[in-house]
Amino acid sequence: MPMHPFRYERRLVLKWGTVITMSTLLSACGTPKEAGEPRPIARLMALGGPMNDPARAKRGVDALHALGFEVDNLSVLARRHSRFAGTIAERAADLNALADPAEAMPELIVATRGGYGAIQVLEHLDFDRLCPRLISSGTVLMGYSDNTAAQLALLTRGGVVSWSGPMLYGDFAAQPTSAFTMNWLRQALAAGRFSLRVDAPQKAAATRLHGTLWGGNLTVLTSLVGTPWLPALSDGILFIEDVGEDVYKADRMLEQLRQAGILSRQRAILFGHFSGQRQDGYDPDGYTMDRLIERVAAQTGVPAFTGLPIGHVADIVPLPIGGQGELIADVDGFTLNVSGAPALKRLPVAWIEPTAASSL
Repeated sequence: MPMHPFRYERRLVLKWGTVITMSTLLSACGTPKEAGEPRPIARLMALGGPMNDPARAKRGVDALHALGFEVDNLSVLARRHSRFAGTIAERAADLNALADPAEAMPELIVATRGGYGAIQVLEHLDFDRLCPRLISSGTVLMGYSDNTAAQLALLTRGGVVSWSGPMLYGDFAAQPTSAFTMNWLRQALAAGRFSLRVDAPQKAAATRLHGTLWGGNLTVLTSLVGTPWLPALSDGILFIEDVGEDVYKADRMLEQLRQAGILSRQRAILFGHFSGQRQDGYDPDGYTMDRLIERVAAQTGVPAFTGLPIGHVADIVPLPIGGQGELIADVDGFTLNVSGAPALKRLPVAWIEPTAASSL
C-alpha cells in the first residue's frame, strides 16, 4: 500500500494530507486508566545529564501519562551524581536491568534528556544479553542528542534499531508540547513506517536511492570515531544535527568524518537543524552551513540535502537509527520513505480509537 507523505517546509508552513489533532493525542493530564485496560509501559532512561527542574520533569511524565503510557523507573528523575544523572553504574543499570530474563520488558524506553555522559556507560552495558532481549521483545528505544552514543552502540553490537525521537525533559515537557512532534511520534511508533516530504530548495541533483538510515547528533557521532561503538556502515543515508556548534566546529567534525573515510561510504547525507550558531567573525561574507555543505558534497561526491526536521528544536520527526530509507529528491525538495523500524507492540488505547489518521 503506498504511503501518502506528510509535508514539511523549512518555513514551518505545514502541508499535511491529514491533521491529527492534539486533543486526540494529549487528553487531560492525570486521567486515570479504566479498569481492565492496562497501559503500555514507558521506562525512563537517564544516561546523561540530570533533571534540575522537578516541575519540568513532572510535566514530561504527565505528558506520557496523557498519551496513554504508564511510566516506569521514576527514580531517575531525582537521581544525580556530580553533573550526571547518577553514577556510571546507576546510569548503565537503566538498560542493564532489562538484560535479566526475569525482568518484564517495557513497550517503550524514553531518554530523559541529553547533556553529556552516555559514552561513559557504553563499556558497562551487557550488550550480549540486552540486545537480543530488546529485539525479541519488540521494545522501542527512543532519544537523541547525547543518547546517540548508546543508540549507535546498540546498533553496532547487536543490530538494535532505535528511534532518534523526542525526550522527556525537552520535548514532552515543553510548554506547549509541539503538536507537530506528537503527530509524527504517533505515526512513527504506531506503524514503524512513514513517508515525509520536505519542501526546501536543493542544490543536489535529482536522485532516487536506498540505504540504511543512521546518524544523530554530529558531536556525539564524531566522538565515537576510533571506538568500538561506531557502525561501519556503507551505502547508508546519514542524518545529522547539532546545537551550539558554530560553523567552523561543524566543519572540523565533518572534516574528521571525511578523512576517516566515513562520509565517502554513504549514499546521501541529510542535514537537520544546526541551531544556536553564532556568526563567524573571521569571514566578512559569512561562513555559513550552506557553504560548508556544498564543499562537503563536492569533496566526497556524496549528495547532501538540507531541511530535514530533526535537531534541538520544537518540531521534529522521529527517524530510525538502523532502519531503511528511500530518498527521492528533486530541486524543490525530497521525499523520505522510512521502513524497517520498530513499532510499539501494544498501543495506548487512545491511539487505536478511530481517527482521521486511519486514512494514512
